[in-house]
Amino acid sequence: MKAGIIGCGFIGSELAQFIDSSDDFKLIALNDIDKNKTDELKKQLKNNNPEFMEIDELIGCSEFIIESAKKDAIKKILENENLDKKNKKLLIMSTGGLIDNLDLLKKIKNCEIILPSGAICGLDAIKSASGKITSLALRTTKSAKGLEGAPFIIKNNINLSGLKEKTIIFEGGLKDAVEGFPQNINVAATLFLASQFDDIKIKIIADPDTKFNTHEIEAVGDFGIIKTTTQNLPSRNPKTSYLALLSAINVLKEMKNKVKVGN
Repeated sequence: MKAGIIGCGFIGSELAQFIDSSDDFKLIALNDIDKNKTDELKKQLKNNNPEFMEIDELIGCSEFIIESAKKDAIKKILENENLDKKNKKLLIMSTGGLIDNLDLLKKIKNCEIILPSGAICGLDAIKSASGKITSLALRTTKSAKGLEGAPFIIKNNINLSGLKEKTIIFEGGLKDAVEGFPQNINVAATLFLASQFDDIKIKIIADPDTKFNTHEIEAVGDFGIIKTTTQNLPSRNPKTSYLALLSAINVLKEMKNKVKVGN
């Protein structure tokens, strides 16, 4: 399967190297707003020689498109008519970008869009309970370093380095969370897309003493109560959990498996 990757940061680079060692894919195209990143990544590959392409060209040439850029790229990707016309497969890592473009997402009829479970567990159960949920809460705890540079932090002039104890820095709904923490809260967007529950209560906590990215979910409904806690170690990018990468790699592995575990 011919693959193209949009976004060559930590996750994009790791997925490119996985594909480079796989017999099931051929990496033909790379895209990043910083072309130097694509040039550097190409040097690390042994079996594939992808070309740099603009997003529209990459989508046209690829059967399987991987988005691992920032959420701002989602709109341009979803607007590409070749997604539907040519029945592409699209793996999206920046699920927060879908929240801003739900109208475009609803127009997709033929493209298979894949959203990895990423840094949270229990997504199968949440999907199964969709339509039966009466309350849904997400509590995310990260180190100060993992939250640095977020628009909400900058706008509110929050001094993360000055925190001495675990502190709630955000309480609110999905849209405000995605806007305020675009690189930190893809979990909330994925949770919404799985649950289709509009009133998710979100708390984001900075903990100066933690080494984990922790996501706690509680869903209540006539089915009972679903509670999950996932404590992820960050990847080399402190804003990204290592489990998010492993989840994306598992999607690539599962594409050839005939036995599917979970829904």
